[in-house]
Amino acid sequence: MNITKAEQKQIDRATAQGRGALLRTMAQLHRTGSSRTQKAIDLAIESANAWGDFTMVNGALLHNSEV
Repeated sequence: MNITKAEQKQIDRATAQGRGALLRTMAQLHRTGSSRTQKAIDLAIESANAWGDFTMVNGALLHNSEV
């Protein structure tokens, strides 16, 4: 992934907490990150086949628990 070290640390912490935390963190990073980060997260979501867990609202990626 093309993400910063700080973003990677957030992902690592969320991974330890479980899939739900990881997906929420990915959505948050997608909203606040650069276009490069957004593309990397899109690829990670695609590879995990997890698009069903997300919703786009006004161009912002939201995890279904945030809706």
